Parts: sequence; C-alpha cells; structure tokens
Amino acid sequence: MNFEKQMLVSLPPLTDNNFQKSVVYLQEHDGDGASGWIINKELENRISVRLRKGIQLAINAPIFYGGPVDINSAYVLHSGDLRLNSSQEIEDNLYVTRDKQMIDMLNSKNFPGRFRIIIGRCSWVAGQLESEVVGSRTNGKMLWTNCPYTNQYFWSNPNDQWEQGIQNSAVQRTTDYLNF
Repeated sequence: MNFEKQMLVSLPPLTDNNFQKSVVYLQEHDGDGASGWIINKELENRISVRLRKGIQLAINAPIFYGGPVDINSAYVLHSGDLRLNSSQEIEDNLYVTRDKQMIDMLNSKNFPGRFRIIIGRCSWVAGQLESEVVGSRTNGKMLWTNCPYTNQYFWSNPNDQWEQGIQNSAVQRTTDYLNF
C-alpha cells in the first residue's frame, strides 16, 4: 500500500478538526512514513492577514492550512510556468518552492499560472497512515481513502474538492473492482 503522489481524502469518521473534510496531496510515502499538504482548507481572513504580514506577502492571495506540522513554514505549490532554481518538481507541472524569492515575485505581481500558498504540512510516522486507511488502530474506522492525482483535480475549486474526492475515490474503487 503506497499512496505517494496520490490524493488522500478524509472519510466522514475522521472528525479531528485538523483533517475533517480534507484533501491531502501526498508527496512522500515510504517505509519511514508519509508527508504532504492539505490543499483545500483556506484559512480565515483574520488569520491570513497576520500570516501575510509575517511572510511579507503584499498581495491579497488566499493562504491555505497545509497541516499541523511545521506551522511556521510557508510553501508555495505552483504550476511550472514560473519557477526558481530552488523550486522542486513534485509532479508533471506541479512544483513546490520554499524560497523568499518566490514571495518577492508574487509581490511584484509575477505569478505562476496557478499557485497556492500553504502554511504547515501533514506527516505520519511509519505505519500510521496505513493503519488509518484500513482501520487497524482506529477501532475499525477507515479514516482515509485515496484517488489518483490529476492536475485538474488538484487545482479545482477548494470548496468542492472534498466532495469531488469522495466521488473520484468511489469511481476508482468501482473501476478497480470491475478490472479484478
């Protein structure tokens, strides 16, 4: 079971405020654990105002909650039409940049075609995510499902991503079952 470079979608039994109705892009998943970013939770405006000031972001771009780990870190997930030498490609036409120069570029209105500014990230220790997916350590409750990464889904309206992810997962499960 490896979910690297896939989308995780929380299931209704997951009631933790950090992850309820979350869609996570999972960048890494191996024997040491997993990590990625929640991509569909825009922060409240009052919090975003303070964070923009903290990261010296002069534009009024939304800021997203990426997860409860490294909450003092800002990430810019963006399309590949504008990138820096420090930008890391994580998918075809999807990059992550953690460089102040990217914030400076955004401030000068030099934008990539698509971008999300994300504060924090998600992380699971070895075996934790797998147990949350199958329910082995959560009283039999499956907390996550997954669906394939697509650029279209990743950049879709964040307000619709959770419901769309549940549907995508159901379609994937049906397809997998029929192809068995």
